[in-house]
Amino acid sequence: MRIVHWNVTKENQPMTGVKRYEDELFRNINKVLEKEERKWVVERIRRVENKIIGSTFVSWIYKYRCKNADIVHATEETVSPVINIRRPKKFIVTCHGLIPLRYPSTIKDFTTKIQWSLIPKALRKANRIIAISEFTKREIMRMIEIEEDRIDVVYHGVDHSRYRPMDKEECRRILGLDLDKKYILVISSNLEQKRMDIVKKVFDIIRKERDDVRLLKAGYGEKMEGEGIINVGWVAEDKIPILINSADVYFHPSEYESFGLPILEAMACGVPVVTSNKASIPEIVGSYDNMVDLSSEDYVGEFCEKILRNIDNGKDNKAIERSKRFSWEKTARETIKVYKMMIER
Repeated sequence: MRIVHWNVTKENQPMTGVKRYEDELFRNINKVLEKEERKWVVERIRRVENKIIGSTFVSWIYKYRCKNADIVHATEETVSPVINIRRPKKFIVTCHGLIPLRYPSTIKDFTTKIQWSLIPKALRKANRIIAISEFTKREIMRMIEIEEDRIDVVYHGVDHSRYRPMDKEECRRILGLDLDKKYILVISSNLEQKRMDIVKKVFDIIRKERDDVRLLKAGYGEKMEGEGIINVGWVAEDKIPILINSADVYFHPSEYESFGLPILEAMACGVPVVTSNKASIPEIVGSYDNMVDLSSEDYVGEFCEKILRNIDNGKDNKAIERSKRFSWEKTARETIKVYKMMIER
């Protein structure tokens, strides 16, 4: 069997959640196939490195080919409109979420608007859709009106060899952080659904109670201003586990997450996680008592209470155990099951 992945990311671009998914999926699928001695060929087509050509949607029509594959797998939904030009034998799309349809303000340029206007129709043409959470599956059914029996849920994973508990003091020395301070870590963009307004309110209150607490803000190089806030900018991939292990609490108050990969990575490192209970987040953290309902009357106060309750606790073994339910090899195996089902039909 021949499978072609249409990847949306470039080989040498900075790491993002989607790039991590595409790289890990390809690597682990081939690893599993080798273990099973299965004679499948899996290859990938990625965007060209050229900044102009590689980022122009129209050029993708010439880049993405079927190569007579039994299955073409678009590993991110923005690639799916290419199906209007190509005719794969079987077509699968991984949907990482419909945030631009739910939050139009996240679409900044005209090209992206055109892409997202074409995506719903393209998803309806797919033979199957892989959703990265049950929440995402429900959103696809609700917003695109696709039948439930055409959608498979396959969770993202985490590389436990990289995201694991490390010596906190050594990690802080590497990053030049004060060994005597307490650090709350946020890894997030400043998009409206991420609720950085809550982060600012919560941190301002906590600072009044404990002046030894600092906030580390990372994610897409976007900043947050205020006393006690350290903007770490863009963090290289090999430094992210070090950054996470430097923190005493990982804080994630987002109201809309399709999966929430940084939450899982923090859990794998054993850092206590304080988060909202919205969207896909409960699927990741499980029955975790550090979630807060954003519809509660005093959700800001509840976040403060949970952060202060955890900030001196050290390693969270329950979070580590929960994170072991997720791995990139498991993601690959579940994806291979979808491929097998497609071929047998």
